[in-house]
Amino acid sequence: MTRATSVMNDLQQIANEVASDLRLTASQRDASRALSADEVDRYAHSGLWAITVPEAYGGPGLGHQAVARVTRIIAAADPSIAQIPRSHFHLIEVLKVVGTEAQKRFFFDQALANKKLMQAASEIGTKTISEIKTTLTQRDGKLYLNGKKFYATGCIHADWIAIVAKDELGFMVNAVVARDAAGVTVENDWAGFGQRVTASGTVKLVDAQVDESMVFGYTEAFVENNVIGAGSQLIHAAIDLGIACEALADTKQYVRQHTRPWMDSGLERATDDPLLIDQIARLEVATAAASAMLDQASASMDQMPDRPDEQAVAEVSIAVGMAKVLADEAALLATNKLFELCGASSTREQLNLNRHWRNARTHTLHDPVRWKLQAIGDYFLNGKLPKRHNYI
Repeated sequence: MTRATSVMNDLQQIANEVASDLRLTASQRDASRALSADEVDRYAHSGLWAITVPEAYGGPGLGHQAVARVTRIIAAADPSIAQIPRSHFHLIEVLKVVGTEAQKRFFFDQALANKKLMQAASEIGTKTISEIKTTLTQRDGKLYLNGKKFYATGCIHADWIAIVAKDELGFMVNAVVARDAAGVTVENDWAGFGQRVTASGTVKLVDAQVDESMVFGYTEAFVENNVIGAGSQLIHAAIDLGIACEALADTKQYVRQHTRPWMDSGLERATDDPLLIDQIARLEVATAAASAMLDQASASMDQMPDRPDEQAVAEVSIAVGMAKVLADEAALLATNKLFELCGASSTREQLNLNRHWRNARTHTLHDPVRWKLQAIGDYFLNGKLPKRHNYI
């Protein structure tokens, strides 16, 4: 057994232990919209949030395949908790590319100390998600943040929040503030019907002071040839796949234990119904295809040279896009088929099986697959390289 294989096995064991704990209370916490601070801390203190810190900075130096596998395991148990460190992993990759040596030392040390680094980027009320109104301005020799963020996933749990803002020259930057800094207010006002425990609420900034040493590039991260955007999308695909796998597992368990054969089938057990068996097979095929594509894409990312060319980056981005499409489709199919195959009794509210569909429908709205299909088709038909940003 190679060292890499041994480390991966150890990580998956830790992830499975965390997932087992999360699964015990996932339905209850979803139903009550519990903040789940203890569960987030348990995940962060497992060491799994630090797996991509480079070896040169004291970390394990693992890559995208490790993150994808860990995320899928956690997402099967609780996709809300799995989504929370997405920006943490993303920011580590950004710092690798654009961070100063001092910034790398500081934030990588923080990650190794189980501190949580979140990002607040998106805003509402703008023409597109790429538009940012939050500003970073200088006054009396000091830098101040002013603005309002929404969809700030996990920021209420953060130790540090990277605020995406426009500086006075119009450039997009990450400006990092402490979660409890003066002028920073984080509200747990996320009211979506799915992914209820992501705490994806509002961050308000009123003259929040930022140290100059805590500002690093946003746009610059996508100027060079790298897979930062693909890495972010890979995590989203892993979350969708985790939802699909858990919904399928719950479907099979319910059918075995509770579902009755249809009266015209002449069968003793629902598990012998050839029509139902066919549908289970299709779900297994869908999840297996998504899983294989996710593994293939993440492995390709980890094999990228330090200075990849534009074509190599495009190929990886397209592969991740394909994984996201397959995982998206598997999640929606599995969570819909659950009720069709389990029967009317499976819709009882106390079972809360609808959380799988609610989570899938909500999370798959990230970065719509119709635009990923556009990029994939244009690449294979016309040789057009996908755009370089955080959403492909």
